[in-house]
Amino acid sequence: MIHVAAFVASALLQAPPMPAVAIEDLGFLTGSWRGESHGSLIEETWLPPEEGNLTGVFRMTGDGAVQLVEIMTLTEVDDGIVYRLRHFDTALVPWKSEADGPIQAKAVLVDKDSVRFEFEEGDDLEAITYDRDGDKMTAKVIFPEDSGREAFVLVFDRVGAE
Repeated sequence: MIHVAAFVASALLQAPPMPAVAIEDLGFLTGSWRGESHGSLIEETWLPPEEGNLTGVFRMTGDGAVQLVEIMTLTEVDDGIVYRLRHFDTALVPWKSEADGPIQAKAVLVDKDSVRFEFEEGDDLEAITYDRDGDKMTAKVIFPEDSGREAFVLVFDRVGAE
C-alpha cells in the first residue's frame, strides 16, 4: 500500500502544473453587449485587457428608470484571475450586502470563448458563466442548490455587429 501511495505522490509531483489563466485569455468578453431580460434592457461593456485587468460595467433599465448598475473587474493575481463584482443604485451607493466590499470569485477558463467564475462555498452565488458564440454572449447566474433560487440566463448581442 505504501508503494502505491508513493507512486501516486510521485506522479502528482511530476505532472505539469495547470497553466494559470491570463487576462488576455478573457479578451473575448471585450466590447459592448445588449439584450433584454423580463422586459428590461440589459447592457454590459468590457474594456480590453490592460496591465493585468479587464473592467466591465452592467446596467439594467426598465419602467422608465435605471434599476441596477454593476461594476466588475477581472484582475491577474499569482494563482489566476480574481473576478470582483459590486452592485450599486444610480447614486453609486453599494447594496447593503456589499457594504464591506465587492463579492469575488475565481476565474476558471472553460475554453477560448467561455469562462466560469466560481464563488466560495457559503456565498449567495455559486457561479457566473459567460459563453461567447460570435456576436452573441450568454451569461448564466447560478445559485447554490440549497438557496431555493433558480439559475437565470442573460443573452446579449454585440452592439455594432453586422
